[in-house]
Amino acid sequence: MKVMMATDHYYPYPGGITEHTYHLSRELIKLGVEVEVLTSNFPHHFIDAPPDSHIIPVHRVGKSYYIRANKSQTCFSFSRKLTTEIKTIVEIGNFDIVHSQNSVAPTIPYLSLLYSKSINFATFHSYHGFSLGYELFKPLLLPVYQKLDGKIFVSKPALETIERHFPVENYKIIPNGIDVEKFIPEGEKYEFPFERKEDEIVILFVGRLEMRKGTRYLIEAFNRLGQKYENTRLVIAGDGPLRESLENQVIPKLKNRVHFLGFISSFKLPALYRSCDIFVSPATGGESFGIVLLEAMASGKAVVASDNEGYRELVTHGEDGFLFRRKDVGMLCEVLELLILNKDLRIEVGIKGRKKSLSYSWDTIARRVLQYYEEVMYRKK
Repeated sequence: MKVMMATDHYYPYPGGITEHTYHLSRELIKLGVEVEVLTSNFPHHFIDAPPDSHIIPVHRVGKSYYIRANKSQTCFSFSRKLTTEIKTIVEIGNFDIVHSQNSVAPTIPYLSLLYSKSINFATFHSYHGFSLGYELFKPLLLPVYQKLDGKIFVSKPALETIERHFPVENYKIIPNGIDVEKFIPEGEKYEFPFERKEDEIVILFVGRLEMRKGTRYLIEAFNRLGQKYENTRLVIAGDGPLRESLENQVIPKLKNRVHFLGFISSFKLPALYRSCDIFVSPATGGESFGIVLLEAMASGKAVVASDNEGYRELVTHGEDGFLFRRKDVGMLCEVLELLILNKDLRIEVGIKGRKKSLSYSWDTIARRVLQYYEEVMYRKK
C-alpha cells in the first residue's frame, strides 16, 4: 500500500498537525505501508525535524504564508506553479491513497484531492463555531469533499464542526496519539532558570501565548494563590503575541516566581513535563483535542483543564484530572489549591492519567487508521 499525506503543516513549521502527520507516517511505515508527505516550503526554520524523519520521503511545493484563523495562526501554500506541481506529483506517484491532513481546505490538501484518482481520505483536526469561509467557498469545496471515501475526525467536536456545513457519512473518530515511550514519568528533568527548593510546587503551562489559550486566567489565579502559598512557582512555556501583556499582568511581588521560558522544542518537552507538579491548560475554546493534556498525563502529572469541548473528551473529572468552568478564575483557584495541599492526590491522579494515556499510543492509532484504509479499499473493489 502506498499513501501520500497532503498537508500545509509540516516541519519546520511547529504544531499539532505537523506532529500528527510525522508520527502517523512513521508508525504506518513500521507497519509496512509506503508513505510520502506532500507539503510546502517554509520561509522560516521554526523547529528541527526529529532525527529519524528522513525515513519519510517529503515533496515540497510552493511557498508557505501565515494567516490568522480560528483565533490562532495557520498557514497555506501558494506559487504560480503550485497547481501544476501538485498535479504532477499526485498523478505520477501511483498512490493507493491520498490522505489530506486538516480538512479539504486550501491549498495543498484541496489540490491534492482535486487531482487525485486514488482512494481519498481526510483527517479533520479543528474545532470552531460557524465558519463563514466554509459557507462562502462551499461551491468550490463541496465537489472535493464529496470525493472523500473515508473521513477521520480526531474528536466529536471536530465532527460537529464539519456537520455544520457538510453532510457527514462514512467516517470514524480516531483521536490524536502521543509517543508514550517519549513522554514518561521517569527520566531526565528540565534545567529551570531558577534554583528550585525541595518543597516547591511547580505549576506548568505549555502553549502558544494567544487569546484562546486562556493563559491570562491562570496568571490571575496565581496572582491570588501565589501570595498565599509561597512554595509555589508558575512556569509558562511558549511564545506568542500576548507575551508582553501577560508578563505585565503578573503582580510585582510575584515576578520572581513566574517564569516565561519562551518557545520550547519538542525534544525538551518531556523533561519539562516531568519537572512540574501540576499541569494547567485554561483554553477558552477552539480545542478539538487535548494533546498537551495527554502529554502531561503520559508524564504522570496531575492535569487541570477548562471544560471546553475538546478537553471534556479526554479528562474524567476527579479521576485522571480536573476540569473547571472556562474563564472561572475562582473555580480554577479551588482546584489548584486542592492539589497544592494534597501531594497524595497529585500522585494518584497522575498514575491514573498515565494509565489512560497508554490507549493513545501512536502504534495503536496507526493500526486503527490502517484498518480503516483496508476497510475502505475492500469496499471500493
